[in-house]
Amino acid sequence: MYHREYPITPSQQAAHGALGIFVEGHRKDDVRQMLVGLSVLRSATAAQIQSAMAAMQAGQRATIVEIEAMLAG
Repeated sequence: MYHREYPITPSQQAAHGALGIFVEGHRKDDVRQMLVGLSVLRSATAAQIQSAMAAMQAGQRATIVEIEAMLAG
């Protein structure tokens, strides 16, 4: 049976939460947790991800530079 994926853009709140889950997982070196965050972020728009990164920086949870390094690694 063939399973199709229908991409659904998550809400901005979901993108914020997913980025938080990803960052926390990265800091704990928890690959499973990182993958949960990335599974939502892969359907988010670039604007949603930028907004989530800015919110994390404003909340002093991580800087944009740190997040970019985590995502690149």
